[in-house]
Amino acid sequence: MQILVVSDTHGRSDRLRKAVLMHRDADYIVHCGDGEREADQLLREFPALAPKFYFVRGNCDYSSRCPELMTLDLPFSHRAVIVHGHRYLTGDYRENLVRLARSQEADLVLFGHLHIRADETVLGVRLFSPGSAALPRDGQPPSFGLVDVFESGFLTSHGSLTSSPYSMP
Repeated sequence: MQILVVSDTHGRSDRLRKAVLMHRDADYIVHCGDGEREADQLLREFPALAPKFYFVRGNCDYSSRCPELMTLDLPFSHRAVIVHGHRYLTGDYRENLVRLARSQEADLVLFGHLHIRADETVLGVRLFSPGSAALPRDGQPPSFGLVDVFESGFLTSHGSLTSSPYSMP
């Protein structure tokens, strides 16, 4: 099972669309916030994606219809908590995210806000940020993330959304 993770698109609907088209076979698409307009536009263009599309509100999203936190039950008794992160990324944010995961009985946290790619396991909880699809702050190209779910845990990777000489389908 595969999850496409995107965050912080900040008006770049083309980048969200590109990530989705590159990974159209992903079982779930998760947007970790700061991109509600782009998410709405994508779902208008591809309404069939709605059942597998999950979105949380970021600090730059103002819609009351989007939750700030969401949990997602995954195969093999894994569970993900999805959050933008702006309320948790202070002080020792790793400790805050682990505490959040434990409160939601989750072993995976998908988060954004930092605009930096992150991937680490802390006290048995996988903390994963796809970076930013629009405005990266880590010197890397705009990015997305992939999480493959296995019984033994998660296989994660980051991909780049740089321009390509190949046309998108």
